[in-house]
Formats: sequence, C-alpha cells, structure tokens
Amino acid sequence: MTEIHGYGRRTRRAAGTAAATALLTALLCSMPLTAHAEEVPYGVPYGTTIGELKAAIPAQRLIIKVQGYTFEKMMAELGETAVVVQDNGDGTRLCHIPDTSQLDSFVADINAALAGVPTEDGAFYYYDTATNSIQTYPGVSYYQINAAGKERIYVTLLQILAGSGIEDQTVELGEADVELTNGEIPQEIALNKYSLEGSCTTSFRGSSSNRIQNIRVASGNLNQTVLYPGEVISMNRAFLPRTYANGYREAGAYSGGKVVPAIGGGICQVSSTVYNAVMNSGLTVLERHAHSMPVSYLPLGMDAAIASGSKDLRVRNDYPFPVLFEAYTEGKNLTVNVYTNELMTAGTSYRLHAVRKGGLAAAAYLEVTVDGVVTEDRSLGTSRYSPMRKDNGAEED
Repeated sequence: MTEIHGYGRRTRRAAGTAAATALLTALLCSMPLTAHAEEVPYGVPYGTTIGELKAAIPAQRLIIKVQGYTFEKMMAELGETAVVVQDNGDGTRLCHIPDTSQLDSFVADINAALAGVPTEDGAFYYYDTATNSIQTYPGVSYYQINAAGKERIYVTLLQILAGSGIEDQTVELGEADVELTNGEIPQEIALNKYSLEGSCTTSFRGSSSNRIQNIRVASGNLNQTVLYPGEVISMNRAFLPRTYANGYREAGAYSGGKVVPAIGGGICQVSSTVYNAVMNSGLTVLERHAHSMPVSYLPLGMDAAIASGSKDLRVRNDYPFPVLFEAYTEGKNLTVNVYTNELMTAGTSYRLHAVRKGGLAAAAYLEVTVDGVVTEDRSLGTSRYSPMRKDNGAEED
C-alpha cells in the first residue's frame, strides 16, 4: 500500500516546500524505529508507538461512519502500531506509520461487516421449486470501502496522532469512498430469477382522501399476488367487495354519464393501471371494458373500467411459470409491476399504445418486439367515449 503522510500545521515556509517534504519522507522511511530519548533535537524523527504517543488518552477513538453503520477503534487498540514522529519545534509535529497492517485489518473488518448487508437494489424475486412459491432473494450486491475511503481513514488517524486534542475524530464516508461489489448467485436461484417485464405508473394527484384510500386498499389487496400457469385472475375478486368493512370509502364514480358518490370510487384507476402493466408483460387479457367517459390518468383506449356484476378485468397467465403482481402507492403515484421468469422471457417485450381517432375514440395496439426488432403491432380494437358533462365534479372513477 502507498505510504500516507499526515502533516500538522507548520509556520516555517521552508518546511512546506516539495523538496523538504521529499527529503523528510526519505528520512522517515530509512530511519530505524527506536525508543526516543527524553531530549530529541527539533526536526530529528524518532520512533515510538501509538500506545506511547496516546498514553494519556488511550480511549480516544477513530470513528468511521459508512452506509448508515458506525465502527470505532480506540487508540489503545492500536497501541502496538509503530509511529515515526518529528516535532517541528513550533507546537506541531509530523507523523508517519510505516506498517499499516493493523489499520488494514480494521478496514477489512468493516468490509466484512458491510458484505453481510446486501443493498436493497440487489434484491430480486425468484421461483423456489421446493415450496412452489415466489420468494425474495436478498441479493449479493454490497458496498466496500475503496482506496479513497481507506486513505481518508488513514489520514484522519495521522491527524489524531499529530494533534494534541483529546476529542474523538469521525470520518463519514460518502459515495466516492465506497464501491458496489457483486457476488455470485447460486445456480438454482439464477435459473429461476424473476425480472420486471410489465409496469405502469399513474398519478392520483388532486384526488380526495377517500379516493386515495380506495386506491390504496385495492392495490394493497392485489400486491404480492401470484398467478400460476393457466390461472385467471379477476380484479373484482382480487380487490375484494367494495364495503366499509373492507376499508373502502365513498368517492366519485362514473354512472349513467355522471360522476356520482359510490363506495370504492376510484378503484378503476387501479384496474386501468393493472391493464397496462399486464399488457406490457405479455399476459393474456380475457376481459376489458373502456370507461363511459375519458379519464385523466391514462390516454384514451388504455383504461379498464370495472363494476361489480357488470364489468371486470380478467387476466390469464399463459406462461409455463408463475408470475407475480406488485402494486403500491408512493407519494401521489400508483405503480403496478408484473414480474416473470428472466430467462424464459428474455428477448421479447411488449408495449401497449393507442392512437386517437376522430372525436372521443382511440384505437389500441400491442407492439411486440423480439431481439430488438418489432415483429407485430397487434390491433386490440377501438374504444369510444362520451363527453364529460359540465356539471360533473373533478372526481372520477
């Protein structure tokens, strides 16, 4: 490792020149470590240990903060570490640690601890064949202190040794001081790793508290649902009956060309967001209905209305493996994700889009791309809407 030199504040101009620094470095590296005499001429380096140098304050600590964790080392724990010291004669001194093995060991211990804390970004879903279920793998990505981080730690220690203060010294390591490391994923898990294949996010900004409550309840009921091969999911069933007992509240809903109060008003935003996510993932939609009037959170032709007993959004999994639904609200947004087997769907992607026709009508299409080449733009039909009546409020289904 490159030797690191720490410098106290000096008032003599000559001591700050590059030539003087180079000369001192050569002296420090060549001089044997010996116990210093009581009287040492100024400017002549002498050998000692951290234990001797900090004998009066052995509990003084070097504190490292990294990735939300705190590690510390007392000077007494580094007591046997050799130090070369030069007193400058003006109340400052210069320190150098020839052998950094104990500090290297301290940093290695920190990195070992960090290696046991996978980053959230590294986590992913996988299919567990033993339990026939989709599980979360914590991942193998973790942060490690890099060379820049090590240098900051070493320089701070040298500042402690060169100074006369008794306070603890803290080093807070940032992004430039750590690097992301990826470990190996077990083969069985790698073969069954899931990836995000279909996603949609819509905004409910401006909605009433009751409408937001309904969106959160419906999306929460769908979240983490697993759809097995050949199975069909009904959004009416997945969201559960719209009752007060199930957590739903009264909010605006479309009915008879008007916006009227209804228990569960607003959950059509969840079904519409689901519709886009499942189409983008390649799942099969068996039933979908357009709203009677336009909605603000999605373009015409890309919504999906549901109503108990009359309208539903039904989706079938035609893949030979289970798929996972993830639905949640964050801030003023609703997000629905669909996860599928990474290897079996690799190379094929889907995109739902719509083209406005005359008046309030839009034709929807599903674009299919294989290995970067669009192979099909499948027509899904045309949706037609009635104008929103002027006496309707801002709330919508």
